[in-house]
Amino acid sequence: MDAVFTLAWQHSVGLVFPEGLPTAAAGLLAEGPDSPALRDLAGRSRHEDTAELEGLLQEALAELRVPVPDGETAERCLLHHLAARLAAGDIDPKDVAATLWYGVADTGTELEVRFARAAVEEDHLDALETDRPEAFRAWEDALRAAAVALAAAEDSPLTTRPWNRS
Repeated sequence: MDAVFTLAWQHSVGLVFPEGLPTAAAGLLAEGPDSPALRDLAGRSRHEDTAELEGLLQEALAELRVPVPDGETAERCLLHHLAARLAAGDIDPKDVAATLWYGVADTGTELEVRFARAAVEEDHLDALETDRPEAFRAWEDALRAAAVALAAAEDSPLTTRPWNRS
């Protein structure tokens, strides 16, 4: 069910657009989760009505008993996901900054807020990288440090969902 929850939060924060839901549903079916609505969604075209595709996702989540993450939970998942990827070297700091938006740092744990604020701290990264490379490197280092701390946090919403608790 982790893959289903991942699709739910990624769709919620805009990493998976409605037209990408049929392909994502097909991928889930290949991994194992199955429900009538998920099969229906997987068989749809990316060109169908987005409201209908999103409705099928909601139906599939209900059938699979995967809770729809609220906005705050989805944003926290995004922060932890990006922090883990940055800490692992899978993405660079500019990718993190391009993915996050202002306002995402308003809620969450201290580590989440620190990571989000560090990511969106600089408005003009391209100019900073060119005009003040030492300041750009300092920003990258600060963001990486915040990512490592957040990736090590034990209270990640990516791992503490209702069906994972004892």
